[in-house]
Amino acid sequence: MVEPYTWDEIKGVLSKELKKTRHIMTFGTIGSLNVKHDIDTIITKKPRSRSADFFKEIHKLFDNVDRYLNKKYGARAIRFSRFSHEEEVKYIASFKKNDLAFHVMAYISLDQIFLHWSYDLRMSERYAGVKVNKKVINELKKSYSCILGSLDDLFKPSFKSNKKGDAFILLNDLDRINSHFPEKFLVFRMNVFFDHMFRKMLEMEVPKAKNKKEVRKIFYKMCDAIDKYRG
Repeated sequence: MVEPYTWDEIKGVLSKELKKTRHIMTFGTIGSLNVKHDIDTIITKKPRSRSADFFKEIHKLFDNVDRYLNKKYGARAIRFSRFSHEEEVKYIASFKKNDLAFHVMAYISLDQIFLHWSYDLRMSERYAGVKVNKKVINELKKSYSCILGSLDDLFKPSFKSNKKGDAFILLNDLDRINSHFPEKFLVFRMNVFFDHMFRKMLEMEVPKAKNKKEVRKIFYKMCDAIDKYRG
């Protein structure tokens, strides 16, 4: 099957949209860039930016790519956050042949990347005997191709660490905004997530979304709460 668009065309759309951002530090790709399968992306936050502003820009970025694909090709941009989620996300979103899947890994620090990648790279025979953090650095230097920012930005002291890494791994992994779930299911799915994060982790009153607009509003409220959390 031949796709109606190429990666170079989509890269051009992303480049144009990324110029409008203020809170994304780097946006880059890894892997084969095969639009027939999926595009693997790593997106990092500027250290001084609020995480809510960062995720708003991510969501708006994929909103605009989705709008472009829909207008020109009748296709959609569908986001998933982990390799293990891809097929179920595509199934729930009723993925069609010209749709484009994006594997989105969003990070607020280098330590968060180390943490997120540690298990997979620890199990890799290719890196047997190499310390986990060194494995991650090797992979980034080998594979990360930036459309915005540069690889060097990931190794600046200001991006090195953030104590909220665990929470933001979970937040990104469970984010289904831009996944094209049916609205009723998206609201249900995200409310389950909000209940877990607000009640169990943040020990706060749990807000409940009634529609997809409220899902976004509560998601950004949760970002702010994690930023401020001192537990």
